[in-house]
Amino acid sequence: MLLEIRMGKAKPTARMRKADRKRQLMQHAKELFVTLGYQHTTTEKIAQAAGVTEPVLYRHFENKKTLFLEVLDDIRLATIHLWQKETAEIGDPLKRLHAIVDLYLGSTKEHALEFQIMHRSLVETADEEIAACLRTFYLDSEKMLAQVIAEGQQTGVFRRDIDPRIGAWELIRTALGYTLTLPLAIPLYQEKDYVAKAIECMMGCLVYV
Repeated sequence: MLLEIRMGKAKPTARMRKADRKRQLMQHAKELFVTLGYQHTTTEKIAQAAGVTEPVLYRHFENKKTLFLEVLDDIRLATIHLWQKETAEIGDPLKRLHAIVDLYLGSTKEHALEFQIMHRSLVETADEEIAACLRTFYLDSEKMLAQVIAEGQQTGVFRRDIDPRIGAWELIRTALGYTLTLPLAIPLYQEKDYVAKAIECMMGCLVYV
């Protein structure tokens, strides 16, 4: 070993841990899924971007779709967990719902890559397994939002004549519209108090006037 070092030979690079390698591959895959789309992203391109061979990639993922499904599930779990964690101590349903919407809109720019993958998949991919994974995310969102709305109806904060599920989906659709048009750099979106005003506007259909 000393002879190798004196002769200028580099020491072997430590092998990346399995979990770290998997996370690295998923991150490079996310970037390619956004720039190229699911159909045009290949395992070869993902491996090249990560600086590994395809056989290394296949040690972690059976195929491209398996990798993509794990990416989508990772986004879903991280998002729902964040909403639950950050709002668990908020007792007032109105404040809790406000916080969830604020988290979604406020984190859109920070997690633009993840949200772009999900929204692009909605219009570009017809695969039923992928559609089912996306559906799970939105149904999880519906369940959480509808539960908060229902609690608010019981305490008299929200209107009782609105189906909590419909209220949840109106919030989801509004948030989707925002994230889909975010890349257009709409001037209104750049105003300092836009998100706060947008949230108040969304809440207006739920609360008693």
